[in-house]
Amino acid sequence: MTIFVRPVDPAYPTGVSGVYDYASLGQAMQDWFARTDIAAYVDYFIQKAEQKIYRDIFSMNRGSGVRAIESPLTGTIGTDGTLALPAGYLGLKYTLCSASGQMFELQRRNAEFIYTQYPTRSADSVPAYIARDGAAFTFGPFPDAQYSISGIYWRRFPQLTQTNNVNWMTAYIPTILLAACNAAVARFLSDDERRQVWDAEYLSEMQDFLDTDRAEEQSGSAFAMVAG
Repeated sequence: MTIFVRPVDPAYPTGVSGVYDYASLGQAMQDWFARTDIAAYVDYFIQKAEQKIYRDIFSMNRGSGVRAIESPLTGTIGTDGTLALPAGYLGLKYTLCSASGQMFELQRRNAEFIYTQYPTRSADSVPAYIARDGAAFTFGPFPDAQYSISGIYWRRFPQLTQTNNVNWMTAYIPTILLAACNAAVARFLSDDERRQVWDAEYLSEMQDFLDTDRAEEQSGSAFAMVAG
């Protein structure tokens, strides 16, 4: 197998096979299949893999995201009673509303609940509920002031590309990313035997990752990466 040698950088190993960024991921795909002719399709494989990973995180994790894709949610409710969705929004972990010097947790509901239970869509009271409605959050009751909102949401980060050469997947789940990419390569090559192998590898590693993340979340301690 070809050994990918990256430029000297104290943050990464040198002269070691592995997935650390866009270039090493592309090289790894070629190495595992011993095919240099798939290099032109690397972006396609990465796009397929990233979409699958985001989708499976939520479907395999009881509708929740993971710590690696958490991002702070901050904003102020507008005069129209809404707050625009943040960049790359995938889902809410929790939301707080600041009112009268106190912080209140908003309960998540769907937009239908908001509009049927709180049909008055003008200044009413401190909101107790939040829902997504298209590209914005809406609240019930309709806010009677421009309250500050904070919390945590799960987000989709920019895709790994030649110009955006690292992201959270290369940092936290490089082997899962490689397995998902290699499954996409096998499908592209109509190699059913290898596709089954990489699909199984991907599912096994993804489940281990989600179980570990869930255990850490429930422990209440700070998240930390540990060298394997």
